[in-house]
Formats: sequence, structure tokens, C-alpha cells
Amino acid sequence: MIASLLRTARIPFVRDVTTMQIGRLVTIGSSFIASILYVRFLGLGGYGEYAVVLAYTGTVGLFTNLGQQATTLTFFAEAYGRKDREAQARIFHYYLVTAGGAAGLLLLLMALSPILTTWIYGRSIVGLLAGLVFLSSVFEIPFIFVSIVLQTVREIRMLTLLENAKTLLQIIVAVGLLASGVGVVGLLLSSLIASVCFSAVGIGLYAHLKSKYGLPSIPDALAAGRSTHFWRYMKDGFWIAVDKSLGNLYPNIFLFVFSTQVSAAVIGLLRLGMKLAELPSSFVLSGISRLASSAVPVMIGKGKTALRASLVKLIKHTAALHFGVSLAGALIVPPLLPFVYGEHFQPAVYPFLVLITLNLFLAFHAIATPILRISSQIHIAAYLNFVAIVVGVGLLLGLQEVMRPTLALYIALAAYHVIIALTFIPVVKTLRRATLQQGSNPLH
Repeated sequence: MIASLLRTARIPFVRDVTTMQIGRLVTIGSSFIASILYVRFLGLGGYGEYAVVLAYTGTVGLFTNLGQQATTLTFFAEAYGRKDREAQARIFHYYLVTAGGAAGLLLLLMALSPILTTWIYGRSIVGLLAGLVFLSSVFEIPFIFVSIVLQTVREIRMLTLLENAKTLLQIIVAVGLLASGVGVVGLLLSSLIASVCFSAVGIGLYAHLKSKYGLPSIPDALAAGRSTHFWRYMKDGFWIAVDKSLGNLYPNIFLFVFSTQVSAAVIGLLRLGMKLAELPSSFVLSGISRLASSAVPVMIGKGKTALRASLVKLIKHTAALHFGVSLAGALIVPPLLPFVYGEHFQPAVYPFLVLITLNLFLAFHAIATPILRISSQIHIAAYLNFVAIVVGVGLLLGLQEVMRPTLALYIALAAYHVIIALTFIPVVKTLRRATLQQGSNPLH
């Protein structure tokens, strides 16, 4: 058994996932402590207002996602696996153009949000606060690309260190501003400050990575830009963007719709329950899914054999680990929640228990998404996401007229999870079709 564990630990993918998970554990622990401080400083009303702002930005922000992050990660990793520097430059060019477009959309939305939130909520302050979130996303763009590069070249320790440092900086600034009585504005400003600082760090770091790994520079990327290649990436990127955007709507779209019907305090309780329910999937699935997004394309680019068997094993182990951590969370969190956050937040236990159960469906989805992306079948996941959102929101709007709104919300969320779990079908078919010959692309 010890020999088997040592062999497993030497597998690069397992070692990198372990590194990410250790870093993720630090992030989750820090974020958990920070959430307690945020709730204590803001109170139920202030935290509810914060939840409304995030529900709004998470929903309307759908229109600013052009798919550049996931598309770049997928195809940059594949090009790196083939050691094709020209292809790396082309995908870098694609990222520069689409990220610029996304930044323009974010700034436009920042300007329009006070008008939109006055129409939706009757309060322009929600839009003004949302503008800080959109501005943070603009300054996040350089750091995102450097994160993609670090993940691709498997500098996982450096990536984990930077991301944890960024999280800790944001938390320290947020707590300092909240302690000064700034309120929700301080919490949102802390994200903006962290984004600006670490994008500057990322730009400096890329010069080192470029020379060490032979990566393209910005002039190389601009020179490599061709309309034929750009539109090819845009085609795949469109479906990745649709799938990613629809996926990111969860759970914000449900909170957004719900926020037009109930008080901000209720939204605050729901958001807290949902955030706590996401902890097991954040700990188990986040690192695995993220690393698989680059590892699977690299393996395909290198023509690795036995891909199908490795993926099946990964899916089984991911599901088992996710179930075990979720079960532990379901037993530990309910008795501790009112003690940690205060008696006023005890009702958050109910959405927590519902969501932690439904989130079990996400274990397979974490591995399915990179497989569908690299096999150019991500449109299937996008269709299912769209259907899940429409059915879920439709059930929420229809059922809240005939039953308690919270019960209608739980039924709508259950329908959403069942529908997106249907990605199991095309992925199984893809793995069955896979040819495992060395040097071929088994998923195309």
C-alpha cells in the first residue's frame, strides 16, 4: 500500500492537484474567517445589500464574458503540449483582442448600471456599488493571462502562492476598511485594490516566464494574428463563453430573480447558506477541474496513450472524495453556523443543507467540461445549461405563486442540477469513441 501511494504521489497530475488543494485549503480557511468578520461588521442588512450587488453583477455580467479565459487555457495548453510556438502566439493574440473587447463592455456596463438598478430596484446605489465590481474585473485581465500561463507550464507552486497572496491581501484590506466603518464600499474596494496590485505583479512575472519557457511576447502575438485563426478560436470561444456564462449564472440568476420579490435580509441568508454549501466543491472540485482544463489538452497535444482509462479513474476518485467531504460538511456546519455567525443567521442552515446535497451533481461536471471543450462539443453543455436556467427560473417564477417562495426556490435549484447532470451522456459517448493511438488526437 505504501509503495502504491508513493507511486501515485509521484504522478505529476496528482502532485500538482495536491499542491493546488493545499493552497486551496489556505484560501478556504482565510475566506471562511473573512466571511465571519464580514458578517459581523456588516450585520444582516449590510450583508444582504452586498449579496444583492453580487447577484446583480453576476447576472448582468453575463454579457461581458467572451469566453477568452477558458478558450485561451484550452488551446494555449494544447499548443504548449505540441511545442508549437506559433500557435501559442496566435492564441495570445486572440486573448489580447477579446480581453480588450470584454474590458470595453465592462466599462460600458459600469456606466449604465446606476440607471439599470434604478429601474430594477428603485435604487441607483446598487449600480454604483456594482461599478466597483466591474472595474475590478477590468484590472483582473492581465493577472488572468499570467495565471493561465503558470497553469500551462505547470508552475503550480508559483500560481498557488500568488493566488493565496492575492486573497490574503484582499481580506486584510477589506477587514481594515470595514473596521474603519466604510461598509460595503470598503469590501468592494478591497477587491479592486488586490486586482490592481497583482496584475502589476503578473505583468512583471511574464517577462521571466517568457524567457524561461520560450513563450511569445506581445509583439509576437500581434504579428501572428490572422483573421482565419482568430475566427476559429472565436467559434470555439463562443460556445465556451455561452457555457461558462450560463454556468456562472448559477446561483446568481436565482438570487437575482428572488431579490426582486423578497427583502435584502432574506437574500443575505440565502447567499450565506449557498456560500457555505460551496465549500466542499471549492475544496475538492476546484483544483481538480482547473488543472484538468489544462492537463487534458496537454495530454492530447502530446498524444498520450490510455487517456480514457485515466479519465475514468479520475472521475471515480473525484466523485468519492467530493461525497466524503460533503457528508462531513453536512454534519459539522449546521450546529456551528449560529454560534459562529450569530443567531440571526441560523435560518441559513436550511439552504445550506439543500445546496450541499444538490452540489453532489457537480463532481462529474468538473471533469466533463474540459473533455467537451477539447472535443469541440462544448455546445452540448451550453444547450443543457440554457435549458437548466430556463426551466429553473420558470419553475421559480411559477411555483412561488402557489407555495412558499423558499420551497419554490429549492425545487427550481433541484431541476437545474438534474438537467446539467445530463452532460454525463455525451462525455461517455466521447470516451467510447476515443482512439488511444500514440500521436493522434483521440477526442476529435
